[in-house]
Amino acid sequence: MPIKNIQTSHLVHDLKNPVNIIETGARSLLDKQDRYGSLTASQEKVLRRMLRNALKIRQLADNMLEMDMAARGVVRITECTLSGILKTALVEVFDIVDPDVSDALVSAPTLDALRKVLVANDIDLDAEDSQLTRTIETDETKMCLIVTNLLSNAFKYKQKKVFLRCSSEGEFIRISVRDDGPGIPDVYHQQIFDQYFQCVKVDGFPVRGHGLGLAGAQALTEAIGGDLSLCKSVHGAEFVVQFKAGVKI
Repeated sequence: MPIKNIQTSHLVHDLKNPVNIIETGARSLLDKQDRYGSLTASQEKVLRRMLRNALKIRQLADNMLEMDMAARGVVRITECTLSGILKTALVEVFDIVDPDVSDALVSAPTLDALRKVLVANDIDLDAEDSQLTRTIETDETKMCLIVTNLLSNAFKYKQKKVFLRCSSEGEFIRISVRDDGPGIPDVYHQQIFDQYFQCVKVDGFPVRGHGLGLAGAQALTEAIGGDLSLCKSVHGAEFVVQFKAGVKI
């Protein structure tokens, strides 16, 4: 294994250990107040902020490791479902945006219950139950990271709603994520997937982030033989990931 890859793996491992300790400690103080003592509202707020940021660091570490494996051509095909991929991605996003919604998603026992949580939080999911529940074969971890990235961007720029669409034709699966924000000016459409590229401020919407997200999502998509594109949209920005997955009837 090249030295660069060894260094990346060791860095991620060394980073996750202290983050796990911070996360466990914060959860213990929040969830076991009968044991460790009651907290004031201000103390709970600080601990929840610590927990959200610990989760974010852990997510970034996992992304680094997955990107490293993608660069080395490592693809792990497993059986999964689109509903599982979408649920995992949504939970990851809401862990940062609104942990209560994340908990509600995790607890949703059925697709109907999941849809109700999404509707209540301004997410329009357009997909047939049969598409969401049938077994497919793909790299589930990479797909979860790709969809998480697209959803994170949509939440960053949305005004009111996020639109999530899933469709399939044979072994080809298409997932579309659209927001209703200001959209991406045509002049940036060729650069949007460049590493470190960031749009300028658009219509009062501040652009945050380090510019690695879409470049990373595209690299992960290509690693599984798929395609990630920015589509023309009248309202907001729409990203579509299309990939070939073995479908089990």
